[in-house]
Amino acid sequence: MVNDRRRVSVIIPCYNAAPYIGATIESVLAQTLPAAEILVVDDGSHDDSLAVLAGFGEQVRILTRPNGGPAAARNMAIAHASGDFIAFLDSDDLWEPEKLARQMAEFSAHPETGLVFSEAIMFREENGARTALQRIGFTGDPTFRQLLFGDYIPNSTVVVRREVIEATGPLNESRELVGAEDYEYWMRIALRHRLRGIPASLAWYRIRPGNLMGAGEDIEKGLRLAKLALEAVEEREPSIWPSIWPSIWPSIWEAHGVDRAQLFARLHLRAGHAWRQRGEWRRWLGHNLIALGQCRQPQTTLRILRWMIAAAVLRRWS
Repeated sequence: MVNDRRRVSVIIPCYNAAPYIGATIESVLAQTLPAAEILVVDDGSHDDSLAVLAGFGEQVRILTRPNGGPAAARNMAIAHASGDFIAFLDSDDLWEPEKLARQMAEFSAHPETGLVFSEAIMFREENGARTALQRIGFTGDPTFRQLLFGDYIPNSTVVVRREVIEATGPLNESRELVGAEDYEYWMRIALRHRLRGIPASLAWYRIRPGNLMGAGEDIEKGLRLAKLALEAVEEREPSIWPSIWPSIWPSIWEAHGVDRAQLFARLHLRAGHAWRQRGEWRRWLGHNLIALGQCRQPQTTLRILRWMIAAAVLRRWS
């Protein structure tokens, strides 16, 4: 039954989030479909986070560990969770009251689905007043192929079946991936499990000083993390790219049809386009030259050149 509250474990990694974690937990407690449990992993905070958490009493299960990053904290919480579904939530984000109810309804209606997410609204808060900035999340074609072109899944909107997590394995705890560990995990899940996106904003993504990714304003950091996430996935799954002898060694690539050189060239062209929008022409040129360096075959060269022209003349391009 959809209203079986034993089904969902909410896990929240917390690092120096004392000003925000209370409101985050309150948004979970306000769900129209209550969660089975709320697990918060304090990841070595040195502010008053633990004191705030203690104020919730038995409504919150608190775990503690030395600082190891959000992936390590989430893995710890997953190991202690008892639910059949795992819901991810960051310590400064908020949920709409009907979030879990709508997502569990999707799982019930589509039992083949392994992960359900939704859109979210980026916001700033000042003196208790929220200012909505923009909507994030893309629910139109939630596939592995689309994830190769960028992370369209807001972390704090995700609910995953436990068996999918068990089949996929733990999140990658590499410090290099902090800020993109969730993106790398969604790709690993999407390789073998069905995703579903709800085209509604069911969560609020807070923009504040200290956010790991912020509002996406650091172009080079975003590019670096995207490439690291892709490289981490391909290290585990080299068959995501075309094989040399496809008849002998079938490739997952056959299902999504994305060429590695073209993909990495497109990432650099996207970064170059973003720098052009800021008037940083030297950086724009640098990324275009890197993109051209990916050309290995005439077909690849022609496609990259078409993208370069589009990125040079269009105001909006991705």
